[in-house]
Amino acid sequence: MKKWTVLLLTSIVLLTVPASAFLVESGYVKQPGGQYVKMTKISCETATSSHCQSLCQNPTACQRPEPYCRNCAGTTSPLLRQLFTEISKTYAISQELNDRQVLVKYLGTERYVLLDIKSVFNYYTPVGGEAFAKELGAFCGDAAESALLAVKLDEVHQPMALSYVLCRNNAGQTSAFEVQPRQPGIGNRPLSAPIIFKLN
Repeated sequence: MKKWTVLLLTSIVLLTVPASAFLVESGYVKQPGGQYVKMTKISCETATSSHCQSLCQNPTACQRPEPYCRNCAGTTSPLLRQLFTEISKTYAISQELNDRQVLVKYLGTERYVLLDIKSVFNYYTPVGGEAFAKELGAFCGDAAESALLAVKLDEVHQPMALSYVLCRNNAGQTSAFEVQPRQPGIGNRPLSAPIIFKLN
């Protein structure tokens, strides 16, 4: 009887421990007028409710329009070309971001864009294809399908640097990782082939 009492009390304690779920997602949401807007969605639970509260004044769910990304559509950004075609060769994980508040503050700056495996900004490899999935797998393993690349935008909203790689861990929560270039100058390297425009 004493053994069952201990087990019961343990179960009650486990059930009453505040949850710490924190999940970042990105996708398109249809607006009432019919247009689609790219949104960042953050889901929080008890222990992380302050993050959603600070971003959206809602303790459990947060949804914010992602900032406009200039020159992301097309092939003019050498940074995006590197990210979509050779991210595993040009970047490496430096460390996990332990202070989640840093990521929350970053998402509140409106100077970022999130890229995923089905990003419409991928003009370099088949969208949702194996090539880019393999690149993301080098950072997030089996969670490559849900991985996000957080790219910082400059003052005119052009992509300027890879800030974080966001992976979904075994608990279904978002883990953020800081990255570093494998070689100096990566991110500002010119395109390997010139872009030629024909004007009729």
